[in-house]
Amino acid sequence: MSFRLRLTLWYSLLLAGLLLLIAAMALSRLQVSVSTDIDRSLRERGDQIARLLQITLPSGPLTEVLFPAVGEAFEPDLYTQVRAQNLRILYRSPNLANLAINLPPPYQQQVQQGRGGFYTLTLDDNTSLRVYFTPILFGGEMVGAIQVARNLAPANTIFSQLAATFFWITALALAVGAGVGYWLTGVALRPIQEATATALAITRTGRLDRRVALTAARPDEIGLLIATFNEMLDRLQELFDKQRRFSADLSHELRSPLTTILGNLSLLKRGERLPPGERAEMLGEIESEAQRMNRMISDLLLLAQADADLVIARQPVELDTLLLDVYRQAKRRAGGRDLHLLHEDQAIVRGDADRLRQVLVNLLDNAIQYTPAHGRIEISLQCLGEQAQITLRDNGQGIAPADLPHIFDRFYRADKARSRAGGGAGLGLSIVKWIVDAHGGQIDVASTPGVGSTFRVRLPLDKGCAPHPPA
Repeated sequence: MSFRLRLTLWYSLLLAGLLLLIAAMALSRLQVSVSTDIDRSLRERGDQIARLLQITLPSGPLTEVLFPAVGEAFEPDLYTQVRAQNLRILYRSPNLANLAINLPPPYQQQVQQGRGGFYTLTLDDNTSLRVYFTPILFGGEMVGAIQVARNLAPANTIFSQLAATFFWITALALAVGAGVGYWLTGVALRPIQEATATALAITRTGRLDRRVALTAARPDEIGLLIATFNEMLDRLQELFDKQRRFSADLSHELRSPLTTILGNLSLLKRGERLPPGERAEMLGEIESEAQRMNRMISDLLLLAQADADLVIARQPVELDTLLLDVYRQAKRRAGGRDLHLLHEDQAIVRGDADRLRQVLVNLLDNAIQYTPAHGRIEISLQCLGEQAQITLRDNGQGIAPADLPHIFDRFYRADKARSRAGGGAGLGLSIVKWIVDAHGGQIDVASTPGVGSTFRVRLPLDKGCAPHPPA
């Protein structure tokens, strides 16, 4: 059974329950109202006859005053019966013919005690009568009893007709409600059906550029679901595009060192009389390319662990001590570049010291690589509120505005030829971004081509910090 049909069925059952409850309450109130009206009219007629008889009793015996008094209160649809003190029937209204209104024993005792009441009597022909009885009192003594009855058949007939009318109205309302509900459910679920068809088409064709179209903005739950579905498709398409580029870049990056290694090995195999210097150069190239592949594979392994939600260590790290150590090592490989530590606050953060060292090393190596000889590189550590900020500024070649949004993507190189010549694979900044994010920090970059670049890394402080003189 489809969800649309189940939803319509549940809606119809709920509607049926509500309609039946309304009908039952209406019929119940109507029955109570009709019964109350019948009892009230019977009581009024019975009490009226009793009062007339009580008034006329002083002028003669009960049998002599009976017929004129009862005749004055006679109604065609009302049955009247008068009993003597011993409950023997003295009078029956003409519309009763030979029919007698029985008075059951419990009510005989009640009327002899001077009390009246109501009861329902079913005759041999299944006719139901509603009966009111009341004593005739004279001088405080019960001298007779009045029975007034009305046939319930007309009221029951009307009640049955109303019940049948309610039934058909309920059935019609239920049928119309079910039809309208089924149609409205189809309208409401149409975007979901379109989303299902789109997902099925994507599965069969592999085209992630398909989207579920919304004819108008829908601020409801269905509109939010479709918008979320389209947003998920955007994200999936972006991830698949990145994966394709990643595979292509990876194969390209690995092909270059492998080609160099295989070419040199082939020359070494054939060149048995190669000069020692040339042989040493070839072996050096093989070793260099192998080391490059080893670094690349290590970086890829780290990024794969990052994609698998690798949990980093969380220990207090003296960021200023770590920065000073990395700075001193970088000065030895600066290659004539002017490297300065401008400011260094004492800052303690919580994280992985080795990973944070990797951030600093990668950023400094990147600055050294893209800053010309005799260029200037500045690095500083400051505490800003609840964060420690590392700023690295150089006056190198800079980054083009079109490349800035992509520099943290894997294998992305703003200058592919220069990066490959320097041994980079475009993974360093991706690793930096992941480590900073894993520590709950942020990294941003500002750059102007031909002027230089500025990287800023902000990490949450574990403790307060204090000023520290630069090294």
